[in-house]
Amino acid sequence: MSLSDQDLMPEPEPNEMDPSKQRRETGEPFNVQDLHAPIIREQAEPRDGFEPVPPWMSIFYGILLFWGGAYMALYSGGFRPDVYNEKAIYFGKPPGGADEKADPIAVGRRLYTVNCAACHQASGQGAAGKFPPLAGSEWVLGSPSVLGRILLNGLQGPVSVKGETYNGNMPAFGGRLKDDEIASILSFIRQEWGNSAPAITPEQIAFIRDAVGSRSDPWSADALQSLPAEELPGGDAAAKEENSSTEGSTKKESSGGT
Repeated sequence: MSLSDQDLMPEPEPNEMDPSKQRRETGEPFNVQDLHAPIIREQAEPRDGFEPVPPWMSIFYGILLFWGGAYMALYSGGFRPDVYNEKAIYFGKPPGGADEKADPIAVGRRLYTVNCAACHQASGQGAAGKFPPLAGSEWVLGSPSVLGRILLNGLQGPVSVKGETYNGNMPAFGGRLKDDEIASILSFIRQEWGNSAPAITPEQIAFIRDAVGSRSDPWSADALQSLPAEELPGGDAAAKEENSSTEGSTKKESSGGT
């Protein structure tokens, strides 16, 4: 068998390969991976989220968050509805400053507006047939022990006020307000709208709260009228005598309507 001239030709050296398979610049063989790399890189679709956040933007939002947190801390007042001096709540009293006590009547007026005026009205006249008046009420002017229990535990069922019978539910404030706040409200309503009765102290409310104990049920008018007379701390003899005499009139007038 004869061999053709083509079969007898030796394999060409790398530098003698087909020019179509060599780089134009160097004459070296093509590398498939090198050829595909720029094609793949050029065809990649751009995607969001890969750009780093500019430093100035991070600093700006950091300062903004810090300012917002400081503002809320200074001016939230603990998110209490009765606070009018937010910085005093956050920082407390200034060092070396006088121990100024707020006027309990002014505090009571503000707390009454927030917690009580919706039902008993700003005028203290209540709403006919729905909410009893506080102006001239024998319950307001009567025993501090009875009045304190009403605010601490609430009142449910019929009650006679100034000859009119009201049958509603008064919510309890013992879990929402402190002793000094309850005392301020009661002192305010006992000295507003023409009322004239001794103020009630936080110590007296604390005494009543301890006497009530763990009771959670609201009082009824009958249960309040059946309470024995008790001597509260911090009251003078004149106040006790007035409270005792007014309590007797409360029982007499209320028994006619219940």
